[in-house]
Amino acid sequence: MDSKTEYKLYRSPSGWYTMVIPGHWQNIVIEGIPAFFEENGSGAMQVYAFENKDGVFDPEKELERYLGTHGIEYESDKAVVFNNNEGAKIIACEFLKEDGRHWMVYLVSAQKRMVLVTYNGDEEPTDELAEQLTTVVSSIRISN
Repeated sequence: MDSKTEYKLYRSPSGWYTMVIPGHWQNIVIEGIPAFFEENGSGAMQVYAFENKDGVFDPEKELERYLGTHGIEYESDKAVVFNNNEGAKIIACEFLKEDGRHWMVYLVSAQKRMVLVTYNGDEEPTDELAEQLTTVVSSIRISN
Protein backbone atom coordinates (compact mmCIF):
# COMPACT_ATOMS: atom_id res chain seq x y z
CA MET A 1 0.00 0.00 0.00
CA ASP A 2 1.12 3.51 -0.59
CA SER A 3 2.24 5.30 2.54
CA LYS A 4 0.34 8.58 1.99
CA THR A 5 -3.20 7.17 2.11
CA GLU A 6 -5.00 5.49 4.98
CA TYR A 7 -7.05 2.47 3.92
CA LYS A 8 -10.00 0.62 5.39
CA LEU A 9 -11.24 -2.92 4.77
CA TYR A 10 -14.34 -3.36 2.63
CA ARG A 11 -16.25 -6.66 2.59
CA SER A 12 -18.71 -7.22 -0.26
CA PRO A 13 -22.37 -7.61 0.68
CA SER A 14 -22.27 -11.16 -0.73
CA GLY A 15 -19.11 -12.01 1.22
CA TRP A 16 -17.38 -13.12 -1.98
CA TYR A 17 -14.49 -10.68 -1.77
CA THR A 18 -12.69 -8.22 0.43
CA MET A 19 -10.45 -5.32 -0.48
CA VAL A 20 -9.02 -2.17 1.02
CA ILE A 21 -10.25 1.23 -0.08
CA PRO A 22 -8.92 4.70 0.70
CA GLY A 23 -10.42 5.77 4.02
CA HIS A 24 -11.63 9.10 2.65
CA TRP A 25 -13.63 7.58 -0.24
CA GLN A 26 -17.42 7.55 -0.08
CA ASN A 27 -19.37 4.35 -0.74
CA ILE A 28 -22.88 3.81 -2.06
CA VAL A 29 -24.62 0.78 -3.56
CA ILE A 30 -26.57 1.35 -6.78
CA GLU A 31 -28.78 -1.53 -7.95
CA GLY A 32 -26.62 -3.96 -5.99
CA ILE A 33 -23.33 -2.61 -7.40
CA PRO A 34 -20.93 -0.97 -4.91
CA ALA A 35 -19.57 2.38 -6.08
CA PHE A 36 -16.67 4.26 -4.48
CA PHE A 37 -15.61 7.85 -5.07
CA GLU A 38 -13.93 10.90 -3.62
CA GLU A 39 -16.50 13.42 -2.43
CA ASN A 40 -15.34 16.12 -4.84
CA GLY A 41 -13.68 13.80 -7.35
CA SER A 42 -14.33 13.60 -11.07
CA GLY A 43 -14.92 9.85 -11.31
CA ALA A 44 -16.08 6.67 -9.63
CA MET A 45 -14.99 3.08 -9.15
CA GLN A 46 -17.59 0.31 -9.42
CA VAL A 47 -17.13 -3.32 -8.43
CA TYR A 48 -19.03 -6.23 -9.98
CA ALA A 49 -18.82 -9.85 -8.76
CA PHE A 50 -19.65 -12.91 -10.87
CA GLU A 51 -19.70 -16.66 -10.36
CA ASN A 52 -19.42 -19.32 -13.06
CA LYS A 53 -21.14 -22.42 -11.70
CA ASP A 54 -20.03 -24.44 -14.76
CA GLY A 55 -16.29 -23.90 -14.46
CA VAL A 56 -13.58 -21.29 -14.35
CA PHE A 57 -13.50 -17.89 -16.03
CA ASP A 58 -11.23 -17.09 -18.96
CA PRO A 59 -10.12 -13.58 -17.97
CA GLU A 60 -9.09 -12.49 -21.47
CA LYS A 61 -12.40 -13.59 -23.00
CA GLU A 62 -14.33 -11.87 -20.22
CA LEU A 63 -12.36 -8.63 -20.70
CA GLU A 64 -12.87 -8.84 -24.46
CA ARG A 65 -16.61 -9.29 -23.90
CA TYR A 66 -16.78 -6.37 -21.45
CA LEU A 67 -14.87 -4.02 -23.75
CA GLY A 68 -17.11 -5.07 -26.64
CA THR A 69 -20.15 -3.79 -24.74
CA HIS A 70 -18.48 -0.37 -24.84
CA GLY A 71 -17.55 -0.58 -28.52
CA ILE A 72 -13.86 -1.08 -27.71
CA GLU A 73 -11.83 -3.73 -29.53
CA TYR A 74 -9.73 -5.86 -27.20
CA GLU A 75 -6.03 -5.75 -28.06
CA SER A 76 -4.04 -8.20 -25.94
CA ASP A 77 -0.79 -6.28 -26.44
CA LYS A 78 -2.38 -3.26 -24.70
CA ALA A 79 -3.52 -5.26 -21.66
CA VAL A 80 -1.37 -5.97 -18.62
CA VAL A 81 -1.55 -9.34 -16.86
CA PHE A 82 -0.23 -9.88 -13.33
CA ASN A 83 -1.03 -11.58 -10.02
CA ASN A 84 -2.16 -9.53 -7.05
CA ASN A 85 -0.93 -9.81 -3.46
CA GLU A 86 -3.55 -12.51 -2.81
CA GLY A 87 -2.48 -14.74 -5.72
CA ALA A 88 -5.43 -13.95 -8.00
CA LYS A 89 -4.82 -13.33 -11.70
CA ILE A 90 -5.50 -9.76 -12.87
CA ILE A 91 -5.83 -8.44 -16.38
CA ALA A 92 -6.00 -4.66 -16.76
CA CYS A 93 -6.43 -2.07 -19.47
CA GLU A 94 -7.43 1.52 -19.90
CA PHE A 95 -9.08 3.42 -22.70
CA LEU A 96 -10.54 6.79 -23.62
CA LYS A 97 -14.13 6.85 -24.87
CA GLU A 98 -15.22 9.15 -27.68
CA ASP A 99 -17.15 11.21 -25.12
CA GLY A 100 -13.81 12.01 -23.42
CA ARG A 101 -14.30 9.78 -20.36
CA HIS A 102 -11.24 7.92 -19.14
CA TRP A 103 -11.75 4.25 -18.23
CA MET A 104 -9.58 1.85 -16.26
CA VAL A 105 -10.75 -1.78 -16.16
CA TYR A 106 -9.40 -4.54 -13.92
CA LEU A 107 -10.61 -8.12 -14.05
CA VAL A 108 -9.61 -10.27 -11.07
CA SER A 109 -10.29 -13.99 -11.29
CA ALA A 110 -9.87 -16.89 -8.94
CA GLN A 111 -11.28 -20.18 -10.20
CA LYS A 112 -15.06 -19.94 -10.54
CA ARG A 113 -15.38 -16.37 -9.24
CA MET A 114 -14.47 -13.11 -10.88
CA VAL A 115 -14.47 -9.47 -9.77
CA LEU A 116 -14.61 -6.71 -12.38
CA VAL A 117 -13.44 -3.30 -11.20
CA THR A 118 -14.03 -0.26 -13.37
CA TYR A 119 -13.03 3.33 -12.84
CA ASN A 120 -14.24 6.08 -15.12
CA GLY A 121 -13.89 9.80 -14.84
CA ASP A 122 -14.02 13.09 -16.68
CA GLU A 123 -10.29 13.61 -16.31
CA GLU A 124 -7.21 11.47 -16.78
CA PRO A 125 -6.42 9.82 -13.42
CA THR A 126 -3.63 11.50 -11.46
CA ASP A 127 -0.60 9.45 -10.44
CA GLU A 128 -1.96 9.42 -6.88
CA LEU A 129 -5.35 8.06 -7.98
CA ALA A 130 -3.72 5.43 -10.21
CA GLU A 131 -1.61 4.34 -7.23
CA GLN A 132 -4.72 4.12 -5.03
CA LEU A 133 -6.57 2.04 -7.65
CA THR A 134 -3.58 -0.29 -7.95
CA THR A 135 -3.56 -0.71 -4.17
CA VAL A 136 -7.29 -1.48 -4.14
CA VAL A 137 -7.08 -4.04 -6.95
CA SER A 138 -3.93 -5.63 -5.52
CA SER A 139 -5.72 -6.16 -2.21
CA ILE A 140 -8.76 -7.99 -3.62
CA ARG A 141 -9.19 -11.37 -2.02
CA ILE A 142 -11.83 -13.61 -3.58
CA SER A 143 -13.38 -16.26 -1.33
CA ASN A 144 -14.01 -19.68 -2.81
